[in-house]
Amino acid sequence: MRKIVPLIFSVVLLSCVDNSSTFPEDADGIFYGRLTVGNYTQDGVGISVTEVTDSTVDIFFNDVKFAAAMPLKVDINVKGIPFIKVDDVLSFSAVDIDPYMNKEAEPQSEYRFATILGAVEADELTLEAKMAENLKPSRAGKMFSFKGVCKRKE
Repeated sequence: MRKIVPLIFSVVLLSCVDNSSTFPEDADGIFYGRLTVGNYTQDGVGISVTEVTDSTVDIFFNDVKFAAAMPLKVDINVKGIPFIKVDDVLSFSAVDIDPYMNKEAEPQSEYRFATILGAVEADELTLEAKMAENLKPSRAGKMFSFKGVCKRKE
């Protein structure tokens, strides 16, 4: 019974799947909202949260930009972020973690997150991240914040 309750909670919490874009096929939940990176804001951004083990999640940012002048949107996949669940809240955090960019097979240290943390509560995802300080000047220390709600399948 002890293992069934978290499983049921996971299904209820992260059962809002909309895989209509480049999201991973096994994405548990997709949240749409506002991403702010420094002074740049992008509305309608989709971020998925997928439990991959009993203790880690993958976070996938779909088609995001860091600045208005950035010519292309990118996909960012941050894998293996530790999480905990307390009551109805899934909280995750990691330090010095290298994301996978677009379709790259290996993590890309030139896009390292110094910190990434957030929480899923009910149908809402909040996330904050900071890129490492020792990166290319256009990326160094960039602050990310996101707040979005789960879009349910219709």
